[in-house]
Amino acid sequence: MLTEIDRSSLESELRAALTHLYDPAALRDSRLMTLLGLQSRADAIVALRRLLLDTIESLRPGDDVPTQSLSWRYYHILYGRYTEQLTQFEVGNDLGLSVRQLRRQEKRALAVLADKIWARFKLESAEPASAPDTQALGDELAWSQSTFSRESVEVEALIRSALETAEPMLQTATVELLYEPSEGLPKLAVQLTPTRQALLNVLTAALDWMEEGRLILRAEHQPEGRHVSVSIIGYGSLVAGEMAAERLSVARELLSFSGGSLHHDADSLGDQVCRFRLRLPTDRQITVLAVDDNPDTLRLLQRYTSDTRYHLLSESDPKRSLALAEESPPDIILLDVLLQDIDGWELLGRFRAHPQLGDKPVIVCTVLPQRDLALSLGAAGFLSKPISQGQLLAALDAQADLLQRQGFD
Repeated sequence: MLTEIDRSSLESELRAALTHLYDPAALRDSRLMTLLGLQSRADAIVALRRLLLDTIESLRPGDDVPTQSLSWRYYHILYGRYTEQLTQFEVGNDLGLSVRQLRRQEKRALAVLADKIWARFKLESAEPASAPDTQALGDELAWSQSTFSRESVEVEALIRSALETAEPMLQTATVELLYEPSEGLPKLAVQLTPTRQALLNVLTAALDWMEEGRLILRAEHQPEGRHVSVSIIGYGSLVAGEMAAERLSVARELLSFSGGSLHHDADSLGDQVCRFRLRLPTDRQITVLAVDDNPDTLRLLQRYTSDTRYHLLSESDPKRSLALAEESPPDIILLDVLLQDIDGWELLGRFRAHPQLGDKPVIVCTVLPQRDLALSLGAAGFLSKPISQGQLLAALDAQADLLQRQGFD
């Protein structure tokens, strides 16, 4: 029974069985068959598959649970990846997540599923599944990542806001903090709340790290890397800060939501004793061409993208869309399928074959349940109508992040 396996191994066996859920030979050889007491049944393979499918379905939240909640996110991941056997790219595309983000959240979803199976058999783990505070922190960060959208943010406003929050702590600290403002910095393209919390985490970690002395905070533009570097440099003497490592780990996670990063050194660097450097992506207006012959839809998309980093070009006539794209090359194309005169699939093919536009990511946005067809025809993403503002911005952010990593101009 399950007493013969620890909690971590159960999760590994569960992942293997789910990955080959519709492969009878793989399920027959699964260790879960014995652990769950199914090996003597005549329908053992079907019974194991049904047990796993039913357990996934038992995690489906009620209709009163907000659709943006973590419970819905985990259910969609498990259902898509294992019940429907979709790829990580396909599930991530549906949820507006990168493959890296999907992998991280899929691991958490599997842990929830493993807990459900463990609880069903009323057995206690030989080892703790995870420290409650660690799991809670991971869930909170995952929620934050899926909730906030990128914003255009002034560097000065971001830093001043963090310093204002930290002011009471700074007044009682034995370390002096000096902020050296810079002029002419470009705006940032970040999730504001997570980035602000990351900066606060680095500030408190720096204070925890230093016994006495001063901290210098400054920001510089790094145009070649399209980012702003916010540095906190310590001068004085260090002490072993108990919470610093944990705070820096959380800060790294928060910064990663916006494609940022954190680097730090805690060795003697001349008269410097520690240095923290946050790399934050700069804002760049991203042009999106929306092709849809429904004027109400175009007005809705215009409203969704107003006051964001996305500049929307609307075109209701598919015949003119190629000419408009040639005249004002977009970074991303949002394409409906049910178009008059020209079928959306045909238009997608024309975009893909165009010498100037062939490398532009196209997100198909339609009421038709044709995600697989869209991706097979070269679409970079797929959205099912009707869409919310969050779904649209998440899909655009995913493509913009890819473009940024590819170094688009």
